[in-house]
Amino acid sequence: MKNTSWIRKNWLLTAGVSFIGVHLGTYLIQRAAKQSVKSQSGGNQRSVNNEVK
Repeated sequence: MKNTSWIRKNWLLTAGVSFIGVHLGTYLIQRAAKQSVKSQSGGNQRSVNNEVK
């Protein structure tokens, strides 16, 4: 009889961890992108306000 691999025995755990990992990675990338946009637009807003005064 052939030994089954760990992944075949625990396929549900493997799928669940992969699912969570992908979504956590996507969340972190989106958060970093939003932070980058905020910092860039905040700098532009300050320079516009200084020119108006």
